[in-house]
Amino acid sequence: MSTQPDEPGGYKPPPHQITTWTTLGVSAVLVLVLVSVRSSQTPDSPRPGALQPLPPDGELVLLDRPEMDDEYWPCGDCHEGEETNFEVREMDEEHDEMEFGHGTTWCLDCHDTEEREKLHLAGGTLVDFDDSWRLCTQCHGDKLDDWRAGVHGKRTGSWRGDREYRPCVTCHNPHSPAFEPIAPKPPPKPPAPFGQEPQLAQRTEEEANSHE
Repeated sequence: MSTQPDEPGGYKPPPHQITTWTTLGVSAVLVLVLVSVRSSQTPDSPRPGALQPLPPDGELVLLDRPEMDDEYWPCGDCHEGEETNFEVREMDEEHDEMEFGHGTTWCLDCHDTEEREKLHLAGGTLVDFDDSWRLCTQCHGDKLDDWRAGVHGKRTGSWRGDREYRPCVTCHNPHSPAFEPIAPKPPPKPPAPFGQEPQLAQRTEEEANSHE
């Protein structure tokens, strides 16, 4: 007995053959796409999804210290040839307007008596005023790593690119380094009930001027 086709004029493949041909066709298309993408890449091109190397570290720049007061700088203008008084005392003539609040430190603990435009470390090594951070971190070494990492003090630039550091004296007065307490602002008012317009508080003239 001869097998008759299901439809006149053609052969209808069984369902499992249709599935097989579809799978082979989709696979062929995917292979062609992958070959095309691969051929367009150079040996140095990163693989999709591969971890990219971090950019190299940039330049580390220590910015200049703040400008000195012309009335007292350079120190040698007044101290050159003057006999040094080593007595720990209150200033009643020159520098009497300065506020000293740096523990028990005395002027000559940091300032050098021979070279007045220099500071000296605990071991006697002379440092420029631009490198005063070396002097500060002798006692405040716990802040050194934080400062280098950019979490203490003000640092600008990029995490991995060029970075600019400020010396300690940019923010701290070396003679009285503690910051003055800051009075807290009043807490925010709760939102107005639904449907009511909030009443905007009028700032006093003193508050307005403080933000200018």
